[in-house]
Amino acid sequence: MKKFLLGFIVCLLAVACMFGGCTKSEVKNADITSNWTLKEFTVNGKTVQAKSLDEETRKAAPAFSCTDGENCVVSNNGKDHPGKITQSDGQYVISFDDTDQKMSGKIEGNTLTLVNSKGTVTFVFVAD
Repeated sequence: MKKFLLGFIVCLLAVACMFGGCTKSEVKNADITSNWTLKEFTVNGKTVQAKSLDEETRKAAPAFSCTDGENCVVSNNGKDHPGKITQSDGQYVISFDDTDQKMSGKIEGNTLTLVNSKGTVTFVFVAD
């Protein structure tokens, strides 16, 4: 009986190790220089899905681009706002040339989320 119990425990451990080895590997985050497409934006608690926008409205919708990891452009309402990106504690901080307001950003997987300093505006982008 002891041999059976010991054999059973060994089999259970072997199966557990096999399943443990098949877990998903850590998802790599997209790079800030990726090609970003608007998914949704929230202003004062109201969220709008990008896929619901008509062609004309899409032209003025939020956009984000960064080609060198330091300089970026955040567009909104058809106006470009150039900025500089720095990193702090795993977050991006964007300081703009045309205002003293800042945005913070975080990349998780293929999703970039930007939030203004007041917390009233959020832009969500996905990497192509």
